[in-house]
Amino acid sequence: MKDHYIPENKFPMKIDKHIFILGNYFFNLFLVIGSRHSALFEVGISGIVDRVINQLEHLDISPDFIISSHPHSDHITGLPGLAKKYPKARIVVAAGAKGFIEHPKAAPLLFKEDMFMSKSLAALNIKPGRPPLETIPNLDGSWVINDRHSINLGRITLDVIKVKGHSPGNLIGVLAEKKIVFCSDSIGFHYPGRGFCPLFFTHADSYLSTLNFIKEFNPAIICPAHQGPLSGKDAATGIQESLDITLDTIKNIKRSDLSDETLAMNLFKQSYKDEFTLYTESNIKNCMALLIKRAKEAEIDFMRY
Repeated sequence: MKDHYIPENKFPMKIDKHIFILGNYFFNLFLVIGSRHSALFEVGISGIVDRVINQLEHLDISPDFIISSHPHSDHITGLPGLAKKYPKARIVVAAGAKGFIEHPKAAPLLFKEDMFMSKSLAALNIKPGRPPLETIPNLDGSWVINDRHSINLGRITLDVIKVKGHSPGNLIGVLAEKKIVFCSDSIGFHYPGRGFCPLFFTHADSYLSTLNFIKEFNPAIICPAHQGPLSGKDAATGIQESLDITLDTIKNIKRSDLSDETLAMNLFKQSYKDEFTLYTESNIKNCMALLIKRAKEAEIDFMRY
């Protein structure tokens, strides 16, 4: 990890004219500045909200649109703080996000994970500016994307597209004229220089379809929500590597005679390292159990790949 770590003082990072990465190495938010409006894609966790606000103030920007890519804890718990700071901003979510976070089981897990992530950052000397989340994000009145929508920011258009495979209520962002994709977790969890962990938590076949959609777009820059962007040849290589790892993972699970519990523990031992340890062990163990379940449910024609 240390060979790829981006120090906090490097943010905001400019990746193209009027496009910046905010946040820090572990949690990336993407600011797109048009001639009339600006949009913030991703909201991060509560522990980085004040840092992001400082970065926006440094750029002299108050976002007009705040877009949560999906309702997992590391992509939604920063929303209340940002929405309070920028009350005029329009909150954008995908259909399914509100139902997910309002499920009775969601709140305790959101709070637990948000607190753990903040403590993990503090242990790395990235001190949160506020206490962890105590109430679930309020998505009432949000702009809900059911399929896709183009947001004209002035001289640049951000397409927000609902995708499947990783999470309910999942969006990616596309700047077609710039060939840039904000892919959130849709290409997996990236360990820079060390590969990917696939994240097909809701449906493996759909996750692969989303990966292929991104691949066929052939982005010049691909921006996951964690650990920085991939540009040029690295973007194409990274997408293909994620596809290959995903397919291999599904094949190996389907062909294995081991119990689901053993398979899940093996995946946990392989993946719970470096950047992934910012999350609770129980969360990642549950994630690996989901991967086993979704892989066994998959009906994939491997000859297509």
